[in-house]
Amino acid sequence: MTLQLLPALELQGCSLTLKATVAGLGVESESTFYHDGLRYQSFSLSGPAGPFALEGKIYFHAQEVRYRRAWATLEMVIGDGTLLLSAYHYGAAGEYTSSDKDKFGPWPCVNAIPWAEAWQHIGRTLYVEGPVVGYDGSGPLKLYLGRLPPDPERLEVSISAANVAKFEEALGPQFWQGLVGKIVCVRGTIKDVRYTTPPAHSAAQVTVSSTSDLTVGSCCGLRLDTTCPHPVILWSEVLEHVGETAFIQGPVASVTSPAGYRRLRLGGGETVPNRLEVYIPEAVVPAFQDALGSSFPSSLLNKTICVRGMIGTGPPAAENVARVILTDPGDLAIGPCCGADLHTGGLFVMRTRFAWDRWTFTVDLSDCGVGLGLLQATAALKGYPLADGLRLDLVLTSSKCRGLDAVTLTLGGLSLGWCDLTAEVGISFTPGRKAVTFTPRWPRLSGCLTVYGDVDWNGSSFTGISIYGWRVSCSVGPVKLRIVTALDPDAVEDMTDVTFYTDEFEYVEISSTGGGCCGGSITSTTELWFGTKGTLGGLQRVRLTLKIPLAANTTVSAKGQWNFAKAEPLEWFDVGAKVSF
Repeated sequence: MTLQLLPALELQGCSLTLKATVAGLGVESESTFYHDGLRYQSFSLSGPAGPFALEGKIYFHAQEVRYRRAWATLEMVIGDGTLLLSAYHYGAAGEYTSSDKDKFGPWPCVNAIPWAEAWQHIGRTLYVEGPVVGYDGSGPLKLYLGRLPPDPERLEVSISAANVAKFEEALGPQFWQGLVGKIVCVRGTIKDVRYTTPPAHSAAQVTVSSTSDLTVGSCCGLRLDTTCPHPVILWSEVLEHVGETAFIQGPVASVTSPAGYRRLRLGGGETVPNRLEVYIPEAVVPAFQDALGSSFPSSLLNKTICVRGMIGTGPPAAENVARVILTDPGDLAIGPCCGADLHTGGLFVMRTRFAWDRWTFTVDLSDCGVGLGLLQATAALKGYPLADGLRLDLVLTSSKCRGLDAVTLTLGGLSLGWCDLTAEVGISFTPGRKAVTFTPRWPRLSGCLTVYGDVDWNGSSFTGISIYGWRVSCSVGPVKLRIVTALDPDAVEDMTDVTFYTDEFEYVEISSTGGGCCGGSITSTTELWFGTKGTLGGLQRVRLTLKIPLAANTTVSAKGQWNFAKAEPLEWFDVGAKVSF
């Protein structure tokens, strides 16, 4: 049980665990209560199942009355090796945790489309991929995918001037030049952007502010099954289809009320000659308001709509201006003309792992509801002996989408030639980072230096190395020290388990374990964050944790956090107890 004492008295959490044995299997029920009652419920099972060792767990959200996730493993010995069969299921993307991402990679059940379909999905948040064919840096940086302006079917990726430097840190100086000719994947909400200078048109655009939303390479995800009525045209093309009945898509630029009508102008105002004007007779406006809301048609301003009708010219529009007259509310829809079945369901992963001697082979298959397929495969070599006492560790990971996904190489037993000191040197490459580690070894002291950074390229030319930060850790007996310094806190957060608040740049953790009552251990952890808004020595935030055993079945704990960047530093202070019976 955990009770928050400050700043307000509140039950933070209370867990009740019940254990039993049924037919030789251990059964466990865990109920987690908060101040608003029972919130989480889980059940687990473990024990022998024929030649296998069985373990599994299923999770529910009691208040929302829904299933969350489940996993199960079967392990057995085969000769000199061990076979492990695992199954994981996630009810939704929100149940996929950071540890799952470390294990299986990014959530694979994302919705992805090619650049040529972007205009068909205005208003939807999707992953879009395509070749970069050009760019424009005169204002916000724009990358053009698929086609150049003024082609209305292109996709624009927009990065504000304030964010360009952040993307240069991630992708290299003037990265936009090196991206031309390459496939990129962008994630964001697709919007319709109007251009009223001749030839007037609108284009699909995605604005990105996070470097994780723009990556080099194809999008890994589910290809959407887009369904479009026939024919669908863009508003800027209507004068080429006079006399035809079509579905027309475009953004509402103005809403006016000429005599006897409500008028929607798509694409532009009076100065845009290739605009489309949609006329709705006053007599049928109440029917449209019943279908689309009482604020119709003013509620449609700046929204993308789809209308169906015969394209004509002349009255009630001006001469040579395309117009459609609507009398049926079913001929007007808010949003793009094309529909899409977006995946919002769960994920199933089946893992097979076989360990033999120094080798471990792992294959993961996944299913997002459209069929089982390869997710990733890993081959790992552990402790392979080399000359002069050197040992080699090697891990290779490949995925269906990205090919060779990660390489980690570690060389251990490297003699430093002084006082029996040895070291372990490692290097790892993943799509998001390159990391180098150096770990000295000594009988009573061990330490580790990890540098976080990336290699900078301009096209095919090496331009340098960007250092995002580093971590130093060491231990002496029961005391462990870890220091993480972040030159780029956002990048270091992605590479570690440390979270930095605004203006924080350094993290220090000191933990210790000592003897306690009744065979238990007293553990304490002090966490310090330093930043530009800190007090003495730049100390900005402190978190303290203490656990003390009072009896063989009872442990009490206390935990608190102070943020000295605030006028009232104390953020919370909790006390708790764990009782087994």
